[in-house]
Formats: sequence, structure tokens, C-alpha cells
Amino acid sequence: MTGYPPPTTSLTRALHNAPPEAGLPGLSAADCATALGLDGLTVALISPTGPTELVWHDPADPIGPALDDLQFTLGEGPTADVARTGLAALQDDLNDIPAARWPLFTPAALGLGARTLIALPLALGAIRLGVLTGHRTVPGALTTTQRGDVIALTNAIAFLALTSPEATVGLHSPHTDHSTLHRAEVHQATGVIAARQSLPLQTALLRLRAYAYSHDRALLDVARAVLDGTLRHLNNGSCAHE
Repeated sequence: MTGYPPPTTSLTRALHNAPPEAGLPGLSAADCATALGLDGLTVALISPTGPTELVWHDPADPIGPALDDLQFTLGEGPTADVARTGLAALQDDLNDIPAARWPLFTPAALGLGARTLIALPLALGAIRLGVLTGHRTVPGALTTTQRGDVIALTNAIAFLALTSPEATVGLHSPHTDHSTLHRAEVHQATGVIAARQSLPLQTALLRLRAYAYSHDRALLDVARAVLDGTLRHLNNGSCAHE
């Protein structure tokens, strides 16, 4: 990637190693996370019609996408807050957060093994694009150098998101194994529920999320059950199996 200082740090090396024609999928989430002393990073773009959409993460990182899915399902958490307010959220230890802040998300995130969470807005000027979220399984603040690096990374990702949208949204790239939107099946299942029950899409999505939460099931698993016919109807948190 051009336009950055010589690769003298781990982060600038990761930025320089990204093929410029590949867009965001060509940037290694694993290398960027390591450079920041984190276990994983995700990028969720702001949708004009609803919740954020996860578009970038390390395929070998199970916690990052799970945290994003939790927030998508529950409607609370640092990524959701930053998408709404545009203000960064830096949580050195989830155990220190007041229970009333994220009453559903915090215990679930701790259950996944997360202890440190950071979330920063992705923006170019007044244009808010999304959220960069990072996690670590041990508590602790970012160093001064890491704080500077994460700001540089948000600027780089915002530029890629705005200038390479066709790659950013998860379309196939030869430089990455990201081939579809992370929640493509959720969107498909939402459409199925909306069509079957003559519901607005937002209502159908809320019904899908409510069912996943009330039955303690992953949202993607519930969506797949709807699509494969295992779970044919969702009505106020109950279902009929066929």
C-alpha cells in the first residue's frame, strides 16, 4: 500500500505488504492485530438501513466475529455504541465495566474469553463509515505507541473502505479467503421470514435476533435452520419444527 512512511514498525510493514489493488481484504487482520498487541481485529461498516455489517477479520480468529455477532443480536456493546455515537470506546478490562452499561453483552463477551476491547470510528471528514474493533484475552491498556498506531490503522482502513468498496464488502479477492458477507445467510433468512409472514424486513430481522437470544443459539445457526427448513416459522420467540 503506498502513501505511508517506510515500513519501520510492525504496523507499517503490514500496511506496505497489502496489495494495493486488493482493497481491505488484502490487508492482513492477523498482522495488524499482532502489531497492536491484540488477539484480533474486525471491521464493521455502517448500514444505512440497520445494524452494522462485518466485512473484515482474521479467518483464524473465532472471538472477533463471535463478538460482532453478539452485538448484532443484542443491539449493545462497544461496536454498536461507536456506530451510533462516533466516539471511541477503550475498555482495558471488561470486568471493570458497570453492569448497567452492557448488561447482556458484557457477561457473554467474558464467556467468549474477551477481557480488553477497543472500538474506534472509521471516518473520512464528516463521513462515518464504520467501526474498527479489537479484542484481547488479557486485560490491559494500549501503550502510547499502540494508540498512535491504531489511529493510523483506522485512517488506512477508512481510505480503503471508501476507495475500494467492491473489495471491502467481502466480494471474492484472490488475496484473501473472504468470499461472502459474514452474515449473508442472516439477510437471506430475514427475507424468507418477511415473505412468509408478510413482515417488513426490519421486523423480520428483529424476530430472528430475538429467537436467537431467547434460545441461546448463534444467530448464524438460527438463520441456517430457517434456510434449510429445520425452523420454518418464528412467532414471538416460538417456532414450529417441520
